Amino acid sequence: MTHSEFNHLLSSIKGLSPDQLRQLRQQLDRQLARPKQSATPPAKGAKRGTPKKKPLTADEFNQQLFAAGRIASLPDPALDIDDDDPADAPVPIKGEPLSETIIRERR
Repeated sequence: MTHSEFNHLLSSIKGLSPDQLRQLRQQLDRQLARPKQSATPPAKGAKRGTPKKKPLTADEFNQQLFAAGRIASLPDPALDIDDDDPADAPVPIKGEPLSETIIRERR
C-alpha cells in the first residue's frame, strides 16, 4: 500500500459511524491477535533455527514486488542498455584525484 493510499484510508475512517468504527476495531484486533503461521512445519530431526534461503535474483525480487502491488510495472531491461552513453564518461579534473580530496576534507 502506498503512502497516499494509506492517507486516503485514514481520511476515510474519519467518516465512519461509531458502530462502523467498533466493527473495524474488532476486525483489526482479530487480525493482530492471529499468530503468524509458518508455511511448513520443521522436518523431523531437523536442526532448530531459521532455514537458509537462497538469495533472490533481481527478476524474482521484481516479480514479488509486482505481485504484492508494491510497484506498478516491471522494469524493461531493453531500456537500461546505455553502456556507450557519452554522458557517463568520467570528467577529467586537474590536481589530485577527487576521492583523495574528499577523504582529506572529511578529516
